[in-house]
Amino acid sequence: MKTFKLLSSLSKKRKIKIYLVGGYLRDLILERKNKDLDFVLAPLDAKRLSGLTGGLTDFVKEFAKRINGTFFLLNDRYQTNRVIDKKNGLTYDFTRIRGRSIEEDLKKRDFTINALALDLEKPVLLKVIDSYKGREDIQKRVIRVVSERAFSDDPLRLLRSIRFRALLNFRIEKKTEKLIIQKAPRLKKISGERIREELFGILALEESHSFIRELDELKLLTQIIPEIEALRKTDQEGFHHLDVWEHSFEALKHTEEILKNLKKLFPKFYKKINKHLEEEVADKQPRITLLKLAALFHDLGKPQTQAITPEGRMRFIGHEEKGVEMAEEIGKRLRLSRKAIETVKREILYHMRPGNLSGVSELTNRAIFRFFRDCKEEGVETLILSYGDRLASCGPLATPGMIKRHREVVEEMLGDYYERKSIVKPKKLVNGNEIMKKFNLSPGPKIGKILEVLSEVQVEGKVKTKKEALEFIKRALES
Repeated sequence: MKTFKLLSSLSKKRKIKIYLVGGYLRDLILERKNKDLDFVLAPLDAKRLSGLTGGLTDFVKEFAKRINGTFFLLNDRYQTNRVIDKKNGLTYDFTRIRGRSIEEDLKKRDFTINALALDLEKPVLLKVIDSYKGREDIQKRVIRVVSERAFSDDPLRLLRSIRFRALLNFRIEKKTEKLIIQKAPRLKKISGERIREELFGILALEESHSFIRELDELKLLTQIIPEIEALRKTDQEGFHHLDVWEHSFEALKHTEEILKNLKKLFPKFYKKINKHLEEEVADKQPRITLLKLAALFHDLGKPQTQAITPEGRMRFIGHEEKGVEMAEEIGKRLRLSRKAIETVKREILYHMRPGNLSGVSELTNRAIFRFFRDCKEEGVETLILSYGDRLASCGPLATPGMIKRHREVVEEMLGDYYERKSIVKPKKLVNGNEIMKKFNLSPGPKIGKILEVLSEVQVEGKVKTKKEALEFIKRALES
C-alpha cells in the first residue's frame, strides 16, 4: 500500500516509529472491508517520549498535506489527530503511544482481537505483533478482554463488547461475560453522549432486538435505562400475554420483522417507506433508528398508570402521555437532540391511534387528516410501530381478525399518505393574514384554531372554495 510507504518514509525522517494497530488489522485477517485506519506513533528513543507531542502533530499535518487530506485535532490531551481522505473515503487516526513500548500500548487495549500491531517498516501480515493471542481469538471468533482492567479503564467497552459481537458475529468468552456482569454498574460513570452513540450503533443493526436482549441479560440495559425495571414488574391482561417489558421487547422484534418484510407487506409503497425511513433526522440518525427506540419505549408509562376498574379490569389510561414525559427524561440523559426527542415522543404519543381506528367500520377523511396532522413527519413510523405493537399483543382478547383489520387500516392509511395529499395536507384556501384582515381579528391562538377547523371541514368536502371558506368562518364566528 502506497500510503504505508509514505508514512514509513515520513516517520524515518522525523525519527518516529509508526505502527498500524487495531480494527483494520483484525478486519484484514477476516477479509472484511474497513476504511478506518488507526496508527500509534512513538519516538525511536523511549527517553524522548515526553517531547513527542509537537512532532506528532507536525508529522500528521505533513501527511495530510501529502495526500491532500483534511487534518483535525480530535483530542489535545491524548494527542489524537485525524486525517480524512475524501477522495478514497478513508479515515486515518494517529495517537501517541501509551507506555514505553508497543507491547505496553497493546496491553491497554480493549479486546485481544483489537490488540494487534504492525510495524510499517516491515508491513507484512505474518509479522503482526500479537502479544495476547488476538489472531487465535479471531480464528475462533471469540471476544476476550486483554486484561481484567479493560472495563475499569473505560466502562464504555462494556457496550462495545456487544457491538463487536453483533458486527463480527463472534461470541463473548465466558470469563469476559462474567466480568461484564460484574462491571456493569460502571456504565453510570460514562457520559450520555458516549452511551447514546453505542446504543444507536446497536439499534442500527437489522436485528437489533437480539442484541438488546443480550444487553439485558448482561445487566447492561438497566444501567442505561433503569426505568425498565418497573416494566418487568408490571403485569397486563386482556389483549396482552406478557408483562410490559417483555411486551416492549416483542414490539421491537415485530417492528423489525415488519421493516424486513416491507416489500411483502406493502408492495405498493415499500420503496417510498424505505426512502422515508433512511432520512437522517437528528444526531446523525435515520428515522428507522429512532423508530426502534420508540418501539422499546412505547409503554414506558404503564407502571405509573396501572389501575383496576370497579368491574375488575386492568387499565392504563393516559400511559402514552406519561410515557412521553419519561422518554423526554431519558432522551435528555442520553443527550439526544431536541428534534430526536420530539420525534420519539410523537411516535409514543400516537402509537395507539391506528389501533383505535381499526375498531371503527370506516375511516373518515377527518380521522385520517387528524392523525397525520398530529404525527407531523412521523406518521409513517407511527403506523409501523402501531402494527408491531399489535403483533406483540397475543392475549385472550386478541383475535386473528383484529390483527388482520389492523394491517388493513395501516395499509389504507399509508395509501392515504402517499396518494391522497389533498386529505393528508389540504391546500390552504385562506391564510391567517386574510382571516385577520377580513374579520378584524388580532393575532393569536384563535387564528390557528380557525385554520385547523377549516382544514377538517375541507377534507370532509363541506368547503371547497375560498368563498365557501370565508362564509364558513363568518358563520363560526357569529355562533
